[in-house]
Amino acid sequence: MAKKVLTLDTPFRPGEKVIAATEFDDIQAGTRGKIQLANGLGEWRRYWVKFAGGKIRGQVSHEVLARPDQLKAWQQAQEAKAEAALRKSEPAAAATGNGDAPAAVGGGVASRIPAAILERSKAAKARTLGG
Repeated sequence: MAKKVLTLDTPFRPGEKVIAATEFDDIQAGTRGKIQLANGLGEWRRYWVKFAGGKIRGQVSHEVLARPDQLKAWQQAQEAKAEAALRKSEPAAAATGNGDAPAAVGGGVASRIPAAILERSKAAKARTLGG
């Protein structure tokens, strides 16, 4: 019978040894632990993990844990994701800028509200305050 291939996306099983790949709560990156309970649905996987020193944490995301022998692969995958996100954002930033003026940074609620409504709100506020 063929041995099961474990990838970074393979769910952890109860009793499996893991390592905290990133720092979260009061758990330092590199802290070893053991899966106590696996739960979640589909891509939303969460675990109860007993870490070294007796610390037990619940609802730990699959994204912050790795198998000890796969830690380097996990780190390389995270670097690749960061580089891909950077490459994806660079063309968008270049397209929004007009060359000599800096591009406006969009985000938050204001970026989702149409400009006409914002202008109407500013005008109403000016009328109300008398300015």
